[in-house]
Amino acid sequence: MLGTEPEIIANYVETGRVKLVFWPVLNHGDPSVYSTLTAECLGQQDSALFWAAHETLFANQDDLWGADRDYYVDTAVTLGADKATFEACYDGPDGIATVLELDRIRRQRGIFSQPIFDINGQVFVGAQPYEDFAAVFDALP
Repeated sequence: MLGTEPEIIANYVETGRVKLVFWPVLNHGDPSVYSTLTAECLGQQDSALFWAAHETLFANQDDLWGADRDYYVDTAVTLGADKATFEACYDGPDGIATVLELDRIRRQRGIFSQPIFDINGQVFVGAQPYEDFAAVFDALP
């Protein structure tokens, strides 16, 4: 998605034609859970921080296998989060409950792999070229 996401954002999201909604897939154990929790807690502070975390953590996903709490706190602070607010979310029950509930709903919908894209009911499984997305977006009313 890193290949197509910037073009989709520039050409459709930033122009207001498409809304991009991220739905977590917790298929890789603790790295999935804690990176998603990090993004969730940052997003509670500012949606721009959510997307910054999404990009940073995805780009550095190999680091997540050995990451501990300090790694995620440091990442959040580096991205501009208020440390105390982030830690309260990260360590508290509500952030993790949200992440696990989103995962439960995803699984209930039968989504067990990634990436999957749902564009008004048209489902794309796996990475797709930008042109495939553009064709669907351009056909939207």
